[in-house]
Amino acid sequence: MSNLKTMKNCVGFDCGNSSIRIILGQYDGHTIRMELIHQVENQEIEINGILYWDILNIFQELKVGLQKVYQEYGFIDSVGMCTWGIDFGLMDSAGHLLGNPLSYRNTLGEQSLSELKEEQKEYIFRKTGILNNRINSLYQILGVRKNFPERVAISKKCLLIPDLLLYMFTGIMGTEISIASTTQLLNMVPKEYSQEILEMFKLDPSMFLPMTNHGEIFGYLKDSLAKSLKINQLPFVCVPSHDTASAVTAVPAEEKDFIFISSGTWSLIGTELETPIINKMVYESEFTNEGGVFGSITLLKNSTGMFILQKIKRELQAQGEHYTWDELEQISLKFSENAPLINPNDADFFNPASMIKAILDYFQRTKQDYDGSTSTIIASVYKSLALSYCEALTQISKVTGKQYNTIHIIGGGARNNHLNQLTADFTGKTVLAGPEEAASLGNIGVQLKYFEKDLSLNAIREIVKKSVTIKSFTSGNRLDKHKIQKELWKFKALTQ
Repeated sequence: MSNLKTMKNCVGFDCGNSSIRIILGQYDGHTIRMELIHQVENQEIEINGILYWDILNIFQELKVGLQKVYQEYGFIDSVGMCTWGIDFGLMDSAGHLLGNPLSYRNTLGEQSLSELKEEQKEYIFRKTGILNNRINSLYQILGVRKNFPERVAISKKCLLIPDLLLYMFTGIMGTEISIASTTQLLNMVPKEYSQEILEMFKLDPSMFLPMTNHGEIFGYLKDSLAKSLKINQLPFVCVPSHDTASAVTAVPAEEKDFIFISSGTWSLIGTELETPIINKMVYESEFTNEGGVFGSITLLKNSTGMFILQKIKRELQAQGEHYTWDELEQISLKFSENAPLINPNDADFFNPASMIKAILDYFQRTKQDYDGSTSTIIASVYKSLALSYCEALTQISKVTGKQYNTIHIIGGGARNNHLNQLTADFTGKTVLAGPEEAASLGNIGVQLKYFEKDLSLNAIREIVKKSVTIKSFTSGNRLDKHKIQKELWKFKALTQ
């Protein structure tokens, strides 16, 4: 256990698709006390049909949050950065950013991936262990090269979102394994860039950054920023900067083999391994071997999560119908039993102009009975998400050859009691929900390793477990088993 004698103020930057959050974690040698210091909305901005991220605004809000921490609590011991994966900024030879980063929800990646033959796709998977996904950096880079050739011609470095923000704070260009693995440019066996893939697509290896180990210093806050913000000089510690990997770090599991669902805009459903599994079954099941904390592998499926409900909620607000998340849950509870189903990962739900219309069109296309009401739509999404989790769990067991008794739901979606209960009902497994602030807890937990070199992953997870309240959900006999099986068959038919 910890040998630290003094309180540590560690700051976690948690920047996701929908919000920018700055969390203070105060570690007393036993537990981490978490406090949300600053939060604002984050979303893409559309200009002439292209979706961008406002990276300068993100940087500004992170600075505001850092300054607030110092003003309220004084000395800051360290900071860690985690964001979503895949998206990137391009830099010129002088280290200047060449425009705002593009969003993965553009169609550039889809166009690039669609041009590959099946044997090429399988070859790329075999060389990397990473699923061929239209949102991966590789396909976005190819799309940018084709559609914005002038920008690429003067690009010298490619910085993923957390790397770009760290560069803004420290002046250091670097990366780490979890975020770099989302590019699909790494070979996950030796955990280094794949020369075969770089050569296949004629990508300059010098564009991509060297990797730092977790728990080591990435860099220090620039003196000019420390002075302008009126805060102390501080280190940025290398943590798993892909928010999924940071969240998995905070899974409060006692068992070695466990299932996690990192529930947010996306639902990342998977397990933790020591080495990647790269075979035909993994490829056909559409799993991926991403980099995890301290050299681990997170075998996971990237599935649509709360994004569908977030889009519906925004549309309803635009129409003058304002619902809280609790109210949406209650609506679903009343109507879920006979609600039709959707495949959350159908291409029609990737980023439609109207999510509500896309769902109604899907009901019609798949010849399902529906009344067109908001209640039915919401109930359908909740039930379909739980069924997608159940299907992924079955696939993980087949791929790994292991049986799992417990599902850990972590991240913001852990607050959703209705979805947690549906997941327990359909899987027949015990669901442990929490921590909700998993990405920030994992981020801060790895920062502690900088101060205490012998701190292990198990020790970090023990600290997390002591620091949070975990909710438990069991299936019991709440739903008829024959009805559950019928729903599973219906869902499977939609995903064939």
